[in-house]
Amino acid sequence: MITSIPVTELSVLFLMILLTVILTIYNHRQAAALRGVERLVQDFVAMQIRDRRRKAQDDIASHIDPFAWLSKQSNSELDGPPLIVTDTARIVPEVLAVELHTKSGARVIASTLPKSEMLRFDNRLRASGRKKSAKERIASFASRPLLGNSRWGWGVITLECVLSQANEFFDLEAGAVAERLGLKWDSTSRLCFYVIK
Repeated sequence: MITSIPVTELSVLFLMILLTVILTIYNHRQAAALRGVERLVQDFVAMQIRDRRRKAQDDIASHIDPFAWLSKQSNSELDGPPLIVTDTARIVPEVLAVELHTKSGARVIASTLPKSEMLRFDNRLRASGRKKSAKERIASFASRPLLGNSRWGWGVITLECVLSQANEFFDLEAGAVAERLGLKWDSTSRLCFYVIK
């Protein structure tokens, strides 16, 4: 016994399938249009950021106070009394570092290199400091290890500032500070501070 499907039910089924196809096509077109708008907004925001950075670059280079900026960055995650950088002790271009004195007597080392590279540099200096002549001993004293007597980095507080966690002008500011101090940092999107008290 075969039952026949009435024509009205078939037409309703056909219309529902047709409506589903039309809505699917429309949704795909709408999604493509929204992706296009998203790309336009992203390009617009990127253009605004580039313009702000271009305008700020000249202002930053001429008005930044290196010691105040370094004090602010080194205190960003530090507990205890704030460190106030007073002067530059020395610049070590081999490891892209600057050694700074603070008002409290602590030393702050700022570099783009991680702690492992700094410890490797210090170990090389210690190994070369075992020379016999007086001239070599004086030269090795002048190039004393950056992280002090700490062979493995114990007692050294390490702070890391990263562009993604700082303000949008962090890399421009860091580059201007390095230039003011007479140092050339290759990449300023990451800066490490080593505090030795």
